[in-house]
Amino acid sequence: MNADVIQQVKEIFAQIEGQTAVLQAATGLNCPAGCGRCCENPEVETTVLEMIPLALELWQRGEALEWLSRSQAVENRGPCVFYQPDPFVPGNGRCSVYEFRPSLCRLFAFATVTNKQGKPELAACIRHKEMMPETVAQTKAAIADGLPAPNFAEISIQLAMLDPSGIERFPINQALTLALQRVGLIAQLTGDGGE
Repeated sequence: MNADVIQQVKEIFAQIEGQTAVLQAATGLNCPAGCGRCCENPEVETTVLEMIPLALELWQRGEALEWLSRSQAVENRGPCVFYQPDPFVPGNGRCSVYEFRPSLCRLFAFATVTNKQGKPELAACIRHKEMMPETVAQTKAAIADGLPAPNFAEISIQLAMLDPSGIERFPINQALTLALQRVGLIAQLTGDGGE
């Protein structure tokens, strides 16, 4: 895996963070405190490419084999193995690798889709719609008036341009497994070690 490509993935992640911060500051749209409902979804998918920075970090920390075992133990299905649910409040929880989460996790509830008229439209989270409908409506109006917001398709295209072979989406735990295996194999072949 080319170090430049990995750096570019990280730069796209930073771009998303910046765009999301601007949107949040301008509108007040934020996740409810402690909410982790989106992380409980067993259908979350991502690309192997987006999991490579995390896989590298796990190999460097000496934790790769532990997480590989965990992802394989759930047969690569179910909610993300990095999600830590709050044992006392259903629906609350946190990501244990927040800094390294893939684009979908960064974009969810704060990004746009392109509507039938070719205009960006907020893809609001159901929790946002239920708990802060006025803020969602104001955010949608602000985006319609030109407030910039990240767009799911545009981010996907940026990532695909980095590595066209890496655009296939997998369940998040399977993408993690494949990324860990790929980084481990490259480390073995190049003599960089691993665990």
